Amino acid sequence: MSRIRASLLLALVLALGACITRSGEQQLGDEEAKKVAAEMGLLRDPKLQSYVEALGAKLAAVSETPEGPWQFEIVDKTEPNAFALPGGHVYVTRGLLALVNSEDELAGVMGHEIAHVTARHTSKRIGAAVLTAPVNIATGLAGFAVGIVSPVLGSAVAGTGEALTGGLVLAPFSREQEHEADEIGQGIAAKAGYDPAGLPRFLRTLDRDVALLPGEKREFHFLDSHPLTPDRVARTEERAKQLERAPATPIAGGRDAFLARLDGLVVGEDPAQGVFVERRFLHPELRLAIDFPAGWKTENTNEAVGAVSPAKDAVVALRMAKQNSSLDDVIKEVVEKQSDLRFERFAVNGLSAARTSLPARDKATEITLIEYARNVYAVVGQSGSSVASKYAPAFRATASSFHALGDKERRSISESRLRVRSARPNETPTDIATRTRSTWNGERVAVANEVAPGDRFAAGWAVKLALPQAYTPR
Repeated sequence: MSRIRASLLLALVLALGACITRSGEQQLGDEEAKKVAAEMGLLRDPKLQSYVEALGAKLAAVSETPEGPWQFEIVDKTEPNAFALPGGHVYVTRGLLALVNSEDELAGVMGHEIAHVTARHTSKRIGAAVLTAPVNIATGLAGFAVGIVSPVLGSAVAGTGEALTGGLVLAPFSREQEHEADEIGQGIAAKAGYDPAGLPRFLRTLDRDVALLPGEKREFHFLDSHPLTPDRVARTEERAKQLERAPATPIAGGRDAFLARLDGLVVGEDPAQGVFVERRFLHPELRLAIDFPAGWKTENTNEAVGAVSPAKDAVVALRMAKQNSSLDDVIKEVVEKQSDLRFERFAVNGLSAARTSLPARDKATEITLIEYARNVYAVVGQSGSSVASKYAPAFRATASSFHALGDKERRSISESRLRVRSARPNETPTDIATRTRSTWNGERVAVANEVAPGDRFAAGWAVKLALPQAYTPR
């Protein structure tokens, strides 16, 4: 998944010193917030964003640093998570919003993240992540140096392996930090007029959710970076009984009003960012398609889409080389920077294309530039020099598969959105999932609605479901 680059973080941490000042925290947070937006992506839903901002502002107003500055945003990721950066940047993912069942629960999570900021845990956490960040790929494909070539090819190649193999590098909070954030966060929620029992209730939901996911497929989950210790839920439940809740009116009212705020939220992968159908990648907004090698691990991020070889010694990715440009202009710019580069001109499915290789001692990099719809795309293949001949055919086959997305392929794309439907008398989660043809099975419907799989809903009860529909162009 997308990652906050450790090298840049390390430079900032070292520049600011071991004890980061408040102004230094703001600088660090602002820099990393730009990367979150660029590499992970923020949800474009003005109404839902305004709601999260309003709730965040209400909570921050009763925190230790009400003056902020605070920023509250929604990350466009399907995994349920929330995190904060130094200086008051607080994030929740749309995957987390799909699991929440009340404003009290969301207030508990956001209060917890606000607490991490006010207690300055986030600065220490990011520093720890920088110093312990693992190398992404054994062959060293991440961080490939391309300073000798033009900015166009440099931006197309730099970090290709990192973009496809990395994860958000944030070290888990310590047990003490989590307990402190729970205590402060529940206090913030109660002062703002929310039920402090919302936090432990949602922690139980997250624990049930993570149990549904195979370990090797679980990435960027809240409980990975916010460990759920055996006594944590019990402690937060007991604390909730002792806190006095201030009188206040919630923004979204009761459960039904809250769920109405979530209606229409994209659930799972968002096809607007591109979607894999087996090994073929379809992007309905850019109207393009490309096939990646069979058996390779595919990944789609904000920076690139591509695949890593089974042996993890090669990567091939599609990236934007330059927007609103032509192939001739890009080649001219490249050659002006490095005159000894040679391009082989040819056509890919009727589109103008050119191929070149970049010189390096221990790495082989082949780039195919393709002009399409007023943009120039780069298919980048990288491997160790010793295995270059082994992977060259796969790189070229991938580039040759690039084509315009036709209307028939585009119409075949579907998406899932969160919808609220009224239960019929005595329906179980499996019953309603089957009746509505939900893309969630009964067990996931049960978790998302905080009931047991065998429970029966009362007639008219509002049930959250993920329902399929034809892709809606953005």
